[in-house]
Amino acid sequence: MYENSLPEKRLFSRVSVECELTVSPVNMPMLPATVINISASGIYCVSSRSIGELVRVNIVLRINGGEDILARSVVIREEELSDGSYGIGLFFTRITEQGRNMIIEYTSAIESTG
Repeated sequence: MYENSLPEKRLFSRVSVECELTVSPVNMPMLPATVINISASGIYCVSSRSIGELVRVNIVLRINGGEDILARSVVIREEELSDGSYGIGLFFTRITEQGRNMIIEYTSAIESTG
């Protein structure tokens, strides 16, 4: 059996969710996406369209139907999925402390309820 002896690199816990997300690449129309998992450092989402790796995007995230969290992100991973959609990994490059704290509280609440 293989054991991963490498330390976990993540600074923040990541939880599986479904919440609203709009991605706005420069010179492209707004793109709705579905968040698959989230942490205070980034998001993995699914979209109907490719954005491209290392592209900077503005995002609007709404968790629990609450207030919008605005952030800037960069696409750190993109993969075409079997259904023709795209799995996109976004890393926050600019987010307010309040926005990050809202995500931390949200992910902590999900973790505590299991």
